[in-house]
Amino acid sequence: MRRKSLLPVTGLLLASLFFSKQSSAQNLLDLQSWIPGQGSTGIFTKAGLDSESTREWGEGPNGKRVVLWKAQPDGNYDADGGWTTTAFGINHNNTYRYMVWIKMTNSFTGTAYLGCGGVLNLAGVADPNPYFWYGKPPKLDRWYLLVGYIHGSGDASTTSYGGIYDGVTGEKVSAMNDFKFPVGATSTNHRSFLFYDRNTDDRLYLYGPRVEVVNGNEPSIAAILGIQNASAEQGYFAGKVGIKTTSPGDYDLAVNGKIRTKEVRVETANWADYVFKKDYKLPTLEQTEKHIKEKGHLPGIPSEAEVKAEGIEVGDMNAKLLKKIEELTLYLIELKKEVKELKTDKLKFTNEIFKRGNLK
Repeated sequence: MRRKSLLPVTGLLLASLFFSKQSSAQNLLDLQSWIPGQGSTGIFTKAGLDSESTREWGEGPNGKRVVLWKAQPDGNYDADGGWTTTAFGINHNNTYRYMVWIKMTNSFTGTAYLGCGGVLNLAGVADPNPYFWYGKPPKLDRWYLLVGYIHGSGDASTTSYGGIYDGVTGEKVSAMNDFKFPVGATSTNHRSFLFYDRNTDDRLYLYGPRVEVVNGNEPSIAAILGIQNASAEQGYFAGKVGIKTTSPGDYDLAVNGKIRTKEVRVETANWADYVFKKDYKLPTLEQTEKHIKEKGHLPGIPSEAEVKAEGIEVGDMNAKLLKKIEELTLYLIELKKEVKELKTDKLKFTNEIFKRGNLK
């Protein structure tokens, strides 16, 4: 019976989970370089000066501590932070969804942007500088989710589905422009930045850039807003999820790296309390010693080679370790009985010798 793990994911794991890659709805943007620092990083080429693009820890739209990209203007009327990614491959027949979270602080002096490249407008005319949206969000000091779509080249629709969503209420507060791929297109990019901000006290915070194929397996907007909304407690993923891996394999969640969380709950069957039942046949120490000499590991415990090759199932391994602890407990109880008997026999023997000595 396969064990099922239930993980109450909190803190950084929750944020990472939302922006993870999925086998059928993966983020095409590689965020592994999204760590504290300045300027360009990985596929993200900074807009403006290095000092105008800082990645730092802060409070994200989910109310958790995450790495944000801070656009910080230097006072000149030009690019003031953000990025243009390097080109990534696409299939022009597919529709793609673009996302980024933004929060503007201090004033509305600057203009925020979300754009792409190599596309047509929905009327079929090439756009050399395409933006799903640019402008000011409705309120300062509030997270908004920007969502834009690039339709497949064969899609005749002229309806734009993108929009700006309030990170607190989840409401769609504004529409955005969609685009479509020309036939034969093979790549595009993701652009999001702050421009034309002369107020050096202003900040535009950006978080979680994402591009994914729209194929029915991607998380719904409601689910994404639910994960990020500070009042929400649940998120839903329709497909398997991989973090730092595009091949989750047989696992619903595969993480190629370290995990830090406050709690892990694992459901498992065959808990080892059967060791304490009267009909359990406790192996003798001689049998255990023989197995160790022949196999190089405890009976019922996987070998080092097996663990290296296959890993371990946490619930199953805990049950096996508990079995060994319970067996050790039985050995100790038996040993205590034997020691007590030896002490009793020794006392009897000593008393007998003493009596014999007094008789003489």
